[in-house]
Amino acid sequence: MAEADTSSNNADDAGERTGFEVVIANRYRIQTDSALPNLNLGNAKAYTVRDDKSPKEPLFARVCGPESIPRLNILNNLKHMMDANLLRPVECEDIAWPGGEGRRIAIIFRKPDHEVMFPANESRVTPLQPDEMAKTLLAPAVLTLGYMAQRGLSHRAIRADNIYWHGGGRNSILLGDCISHAPAHLQPVLYETIESGMTPPIGRGPGTIRDDFYALGVTVLVMSLGERPLDTLTDEQVLDAKLARGSFSALMDGGRPPFGLRELLRGLLSDDPYERWGLEQLEQWLGGGLRSSVQEIRTGAVERSFEFDGKEYTNCRALASAFGNNWSKAAKTILDSGFEKWLRRGVTDLSLAGRLRKTLAIGGLPDKEKGLDARKVAQACMIMDKHGPVRFQGLVAMPTAMGLMLADGYYRKNSKSIKLVAEAISSGAVLDCYTLQGGAETIIYEAEITQLKQMQHLLKSTAAGYGVERCLYMLNPTYPCQSEVLLGKYVQNIRDVLPALEEIVEQHGSMPKVVDRHLVAFIACRIKANIDKPLAALDAASDATATKLAMLGIFARMQSKFGPKNLPHLTQWLAKELELTVDRVNGKSMRDQLRDRVQSLGQSGSLVELQNCLNNDKIIRQDETARKKAVKEFNDAAREISQLESKEFQESAQRQGWRIASRISATVSIGTMAYVVFS
Repeated sequence: MAEADTSSNNADDAGERTGFEVVIANRYRIQTDSALPNLNLGNAKAYTVRDDKSPKEPLFARVCGPESIPRLNILNNLKHMMDANLLRPVECEDIAWPGGEGRRIAIIFRKPDHEVMFPANESRVTPLQPDEMAKTLLAPAVLTLGYMAQRGLSHRAIRADNIYWHGGGRNSILLGDCISHAPAHLQPVLYETIESGMTPPIGRGPGTIRDDFYALGVTVLVMSLGERPLDTLTDEQVLDAKLARGSFSALMDGGRPPFGLRELLRGLLSDDPYERWGLEQLEQWLGGGLRSSVQEIRTGAVERSFEFDGKEYTNCRALASAFGNNWSKAAKTILDSGFEKWLRRGVTDLSLAGRLRKTLAIGGLPDKEKGLDARKVAQACMIMDKHGPVRFQGLVAMPTAMGLMLADGYYRKNSKSIKLVAEAISSGAVLDCYTLQGGAETIIYEAEITQLKQMQHLLKSTAAGYGVERCLYMLNPTYPCQSEVLLGKYVQNIRDVLPALEEIVEQHGSMPKVVDRHLVAFIACRIKANIDKPLAALDAASDATATKLAMLGIFARMQSKFGPKNLPHLTQWLAKELELTVDRVNGKSMRDQLRDRVQSLGQSGSLVELQNCLNNDKIIRQDETARKKAVKEFNDAAREISQLESKEFQESAQRQGWRIASRISATVSIGTMAYVVFS
């Protein structure tokens, strides 16, 4: 973790202390008083960076805003794509940002040679000719997207104002930063496919390389025109135009495609992702060997319009979007006879109409069950818009964006949003996005389907280590732990959890609390081992001491698997907190020995040894055996005493005494008589 060098001045500027240097990897110095506003990207501010090992290397850092969800999961891949035409990251760390606003992610890049192709504040640029387009933009972009496709990655930030000119004669380009923000978060609807444009920016998800080819097609059009099409329209109006006319026709806006680019643009702007041009077609086109044109199809068009919420709809995709925006009214509409009649008479796609009728007939009327209503609407929307987002009770997001939606909900402390995402997963609405598409989609997204089923199981439990917090970390593999126990420390890797807790105990003398749902869920998700038994012990703990003992078991597993070997402060604190557990041992001598052992282990720094001592089954069995033996001996003695003190025993003893006395008396009498007779 990088820290601020506080040797500079302490002036404040808009809430941030300037003049500081933040050092990364012991060599890169982010100069916070040397801002580079021309390289800002969204809420990621840019600053000059000085490399101690290569002072002349032109570097800059983008410091992500506190609400950002950077794509750290793809960073290492991009870092090593040496031949790609890409603004490649050099280094990345979380840093203590001056101004006391917590830790942030800083990503260091090499400065591009030139400005972007089409600055955001410009309305026109010099158009590119087809030959120039192919050489300077398409060829390097296709090469780079090919590298990304090989690694299963998508860029999701391709647009004219995020592509830099490159080379001495501006004879090439660099695709811009795709890491510092969530996928497609800064993309205007103009550059997004219809389905992605329907969602809020945080709900678009990583998508696939097909989405990048669509954005590349829009970029080609923009640069060939020298201006942005539909520039006077709002995002909503752009989306409506695409739905009404198809992307290609909408973006042409009545004009003719630039000479020589018709087939290319039709191919890249196809609204059917499986018809859209990909690497193979682009490589053939660049080589002059492909001239076949993709025919534009208005997906979801119908013969008769359908009225919903006061508006006429002539496209199933647009109707699905309207249903998603007013799901409660849609729940009544889809069960109405008028909707079924429209399906029979107005929808030309008989397969779509048949699937809708079949889906809506299952289970009949939902009987006022809100969840069933919402899922029916979601299923209907998925069938009418098979590539579209999940639409569930007002939630609109691509199925691959559920993790981003959760992370954003937790950052904003939006419990309603968090609950909605959890319900969408647990109800099966997200899973339906894959299963309703048929065999091909089920095979392609097999891993996602398996994960969703696992999360449905996890959401059934309210115990720590399960529930929606576990889903948050499953869906966001690089998301830092949000536990309050960590006191604001940025912990992204499970190896850093115990060192962070050790530092907290060293500084504060204790942990704020031992159990936190985020901490336990983060560990359970990242440990890559089965810890169901310790989690069950944690759930069964009936008091604070038992809870700490259960957490010791989890911490010990972490230390055994990841280290470090020595955690003196954390071990000593836990040993002291768990001294009361020694009292469960019944044998005094064994209890005294165990107490001495615990106190000794508190100085050892080994949570593993402390765990083995306090959760030693052999000692517990020996103590239990000795206890049972002592109890038996005590009970036997008590029984004998009770018998001796009982009235029955006293009377019996008295009668027995009388009998013995009588015999003795008789014996004495006989002896006396015999003596008299014979004497």
